[in-house]
Amino acid sequence: MYSDKRSVLQLVALLKAHGITHIVLSPGSRNSPLIHSFVTDNDFTCYTIVDERSAGFFALGVIQAINKPVAVCCTSGTAVLNLGSSVAEAFYQELPLLVITADRPQAWLGQMDGQTIPQINIFRRITRHSVQLPLISNKEEEWHCNRLINEAVLALDNGIKGPTHINIPLEEPLFRFETEELPQVRIIRKSSAAYQDNERDAYESRFNNYDKRMIIVGQLPPENGLAEQLKILEEEFGVVVLSEQLSNTPPNEMYLFDTMLYAVSEEKRDRLMPDLVISLGGHVVSKRLKQFLRSAPIHEHWHISPTGAVVDTFQQVSEIIRSDETTFLNYLIDKAEKKQSNFKELWEEACSAISEPETGFSDLSVVCRFMRHLPQKSVLQLGNSNSIRLAQLFKLPTEIDVFSNRGTNGIDGSLSTAAGFSASSEKLTFLLIGDLSFFYDMNGLWNNHKRNNLRILLNNNAGGEIFYTLPGLNKSEALEEHIAASHQTSAKAWAEQQGILYLSAQNEKELEQHLPVFFTPVKEQPILLEVFTSMAENAEQIRAYYHQQKNNLK
Repeated sequence: MYSDKRSVLQLVALLKAHGITHIVLSPGSRNSPLIHSFVTDNDFTCYTIVDERSAGFFALGVIQAINKPVAVCCTSGTAVLNLGSSVAEAFYQELPLLVITADRPQAWLGQMDGQTIPQINIFRRITRHSVQLPLISNKEEEWHCNRLINEAVLALDNGIKGPTHINIPLEEPLFRFETEELPQVRIIRKSSAAYQDNERDAYESRFNNYDKRMIIVGQLPPENGLAEQLKILEEEFGVVVLSEQLSNTPPNEMYLFDTMLYAVSEEKRDRLMPDLVISLGGHVVSKRLKQFLRSAPIHEHWHISPTGAVVDTFQQVSEIIRSDETTFLNYLIDKAEKKQSNFKELWEEACSAISEPETGFSDLSVVCRFMRHLPQKSVLQLGNSNSIRLAQLFKLPTEIDVFSNRGTNGIDGSLSTAAGFSASSEKLTFLLIGDLSFFYDMNGLWNNHKRNNLRILLNNNAGGEIFYTLPGLNKSEALEEHIAASHQTSAKAWAEQQGILYLSAQNEKELEQHLPVFFTPVKEQPILLEVFTSMAENAEQIRAYYHQQKNNLK
């Protein structure tokens, strides 16, 4: 029988799955759920050492003897501090010591409760990785707990071996041992830094076993060199390749996959679910794709991670492939079997039913005209929030380099980033930005480095329009003034004061009049085109567009 603590069950099951079965235990009540669960499972070899300082060094001796990771487990409070010497020794000797410290819930920190000290990151400078497990009350917290434990275990040998630390808060009651079996847990594995031939063979055979294969391409820099590999995998191996503009790879016929996932029926959606997902690059904009893959019964998800970092965007990752993207994709092309399946055809058929927006004067129509007329070999900087989401609805012209601050998805520096790029590049640099993002960062134009290659398209709909599209939020009485921050501000005076050519459009006719000037490659000064639209009309046009796509897929 095991403890009823779900975090304990995840930890015990994952240690067993990763082959960490030698545990050095120091007595205590707070760690008794851990002690009981380890000792009563015959797959673990347990050693009891009362003195925590000695227990840590005892564990180092076991590591030296068996040449495998070993865990040491103690109760909360100063018991944790007594492990410090052995953790430091493991760090400098590069020994895989897994430190497990029981803790009290954080609410009791500083409340004069017994055996309570700040334990989070207590060994930060002398461990390879440190995690704090959540108190599990729902599925998302259980996924988080599982991922954190996997991360800590994988970091024991992340190219360089060393100690890692798992701090596990446990709330009372502590002494319920009524769980008969450990749960089925997800194991995340990682290829070695050396990327051995036997590992390559394993990926080759597993890749060949699946017919429904998908590659997700996240944000990548321009000239990433992956276009040809992705094209071969798509055309000769039948792989579904989903990429957004930020991937800086040529778009295929499935570029409207985000809209398709909104419009498709549940029955067709089930047929579109992959068996194997390979992800690479950085952030993915499409929230619908994330939700779709998080709910899909995926057999395997490999994430290509040059640094070995554990990234689990879709909550399904099973393998971290420590390699650069080019090397791994070339390996698949060279070694895997070429075959076709109807999986890619299903995706192409579903996406082909989706059309780009054709609307009346609105943010949608403005972005449509903007995206379709971008000059080749220019640069597109995308503001966050509504700007980047609208841009995804249109096919990008060829030879356009795309950038956006998607590291944290904030609105606070899009204008400054575009200004910095244009100041350091000869390329024509376009920025698509919304009004809140622009005014928040308007000091991005307050410098002496502005160049005449900068073009700013400012969609001014008098507030944060995206907040009106979030279900439930449109019912809030605080929405207009305090959340969407409605305003009546124009960029005209500020732009002109900064020596920028200012243009404005209130309707389709004025927009058509100014676009030729806006796209002119040679001007004596930067250009800002401010387009004023109605938030209500914008929302109606968006609703009508998505409604029409559902009709297309019936």
